[in-house]
Amino acid sequence: MGLKKLKKFYKNKKVLITGNTGFKGMWLFLILKFLGANVRGYSSTLKKDDNFFFFKIFISELKKKTYFNDINNYRFLKKKLNSFKPQIIFHLAAQSLVIESQRKPFETLETNVIGTNNIIDACLNLKSVKSLIIATSDKCYLNKKKSKPFTENSPLGGVEVYSSSKSICEQMINMYLFKLKKDINFGLSSVRAGNVIGGGDFGKYRIIPDIIRNFKSKKIILRNPKHVRPWQHVLDVCYGYLLIPIFHYKNSKKYSGPYNIGPQENKFINVLNLSKLFCKSIGINYKISITKKKFIESRLLLLNSKKIKKSLNWFPLYNFKKSLSITSFWYKNYLLKNNIKNITVSQIKEYFSYR
Repeated sequence: MGLKKLKKFYKNKKVLITGNTGFKGMWLFLILKFLGANVRGYSSTLKKDDNFFFFKIFISELKKKTYFNDINNYRFLKKKLNSFKPQIIFHLAAQSLVIESQRKPFETLETNVIGTNNIIDACLNLKSVKSLIIATSDKCYLNKKKSKPFTENSPLGGVEVYSSSKSICEQMINMYLFKLKKDINFGLSSVRAGNVIGGGDFGKYRIIPDIIRNFKSKKIILRNPKHVRPWQHVLDVCYGYLLIPIFHYKNSKKYSGPYNIGPQENKFINVLNLSKLFCKSIGINYKISITKKKFIESRLLLLNSKKIKKSLNWFPLYNFKKSLSITSFWYKNYLLKNNIKNITVSQIKEYFSYR
């Protein structure tokens, strides 16, 4: 779908993004602003030790447009939804770190499961809502270490707390769609994306952010060097998110349900190769060390995205090489302390000018 059609649809639409201070949430927020939407965010209150560096770059522009509170504060959440009356909601708020989930299982389950239920329940009696998109994960599937890509009909399951929480969310969404399909007056979909790369990610325990954080020492430690992930650029993922509400408006019942969003090609690119290629791309030699595995993480993840391609005509614009190139360009400029605002906006404009 071209830029003109996207702008026509989203112009002045009231859109709420939960988790808008995070990596994907920030890109989605800025894209929607670029498309002319009336966009608001809902995020946890910022703390001194939070990794919201990307949000802080734009904080003067976006702070006033963000409601700061816990997603588990149902009363506050519902009050803000009733006040803003969004037409479209993207629910990205979550505890998204696999390792952190094993250290804080209760908080992870509470945020990911109860928080997701809160947003669905709050929308049931909100007449303004026409589309609710919930970001889960490719890790929601029951991973039996097979090389076959997961489809939306693959069995759900979890091998650790994070993947289990996302599997529960998917089952909960299915419950709402099955039990209340006659009573839900809005489109309800989950999106299951792979491992997303792009500028602005400063999360813990992630490969590229770890490389950037260790810029001075030029040393990185990999937990699982041979693990394979469906690497893809954040702009391709956000484009997939943006398409779903357009089809919900056309036929909410027909286009509700889950969608996989995977990369252009299912190449077997492991963590070690990604690390080497990224270091080469930013022009810095790092000493790479391997540590023994201490946490449960799936070794192989591949996604089948035929459904969203066929149903919504989505396709990724960037292959792995291009995704890595523009990601490294963003971080190189970040390290050089160049104008990241301009570079971020420029990457958004460039991406959508080619759609």
